[in-house]
Amino acid sequence: MDINEVTLCSLREINDHTHAEALRYDAALINASAPNVEQVISSLSKVPLAVIALGVEETEKQVIGLAESGAAGYVPLSGDIDDVVRSTRAAVRREMHCSPDIAFQLWRHIGLMASQAPEQKPAVHLTRREQEVLSLISLGASNQQISRELFIELRTVKNHVHNILRKLGAKRRGEAAARAHELVGWSAVTPSDAQGRRSRNLGRRGS
Repeated sequence: MDINEVTLCSLREINDHTHAEALRYDAALINASAPNVEQVISSLSKVPLAVIALGVEETEKQVIGLAESGAAGYVPLSGDIDDVVRSTRAAVRREMHCSPDIAFQLWRHIGLMASQAPEQKPAVHLTRREQEVLSLISLGASNQQISRELFIELRTVKNHVHNILRKLGAKRRGEAAARAHELVGWSAVTPSDAQGRRSRNLGRRGS
C-alpha cells in the first residue's frame, strides 16, 4: 500500500462514516495523549478506517487498553516517520507492527481473558411435553406411571425419555433433572403440583 495523501479531519467528520472525507481514506492517525483517547477510538468503530494511535508509551496497560478500544495499530513515543508508515501499512493489511515483547503481552492477555470467560452453556430446548415427563421423572415416577399420568402410550414415554437424556447429555434418569437445572435453569414441579394434576386427571377420567 502506498500512502498518497494525508489530510487533517475533525473527529466529527471522521465519525460520520457517510462523510466524503471518512470514505476517502484507509486509516486515521490519532494522538494517544489526547483526552479520552480510548473513548474516541471506540466511537470510530463503525467507520471503515484502521485507527493508529501515535505517541504510545509501550506499557502493557496502555497498549492493551488501546487494543480493546479498537485501535488497529500504534506508533511508540520513540517512533519516527518510518514507524508511522510501517504501522499504517500493516494496519490496513490487517497485520500488526509491534515489538516482540508487546506481541507476547497481547497474546498472554488473550489467553488470560479466555481462561476467565464464563463457560458457555450449550443451547438446550425441551418441549412442553418433555418438561412434563422430566418433572415426573424427578419425582421418581416410572415410565408406566408417567404413561398413566399424562395419558400417553408407554412407547411415547420411552421416546420422550430417550430425547430428554440425549438433549441433556445425561446417562441416567436420575441425573436428568440436575442437568436440566444446570443448563437451562429448569426446575421440576413440586409434589403438590403433581398431586393437583393427578386429581384433575382423575376427575377427567370420571367425566
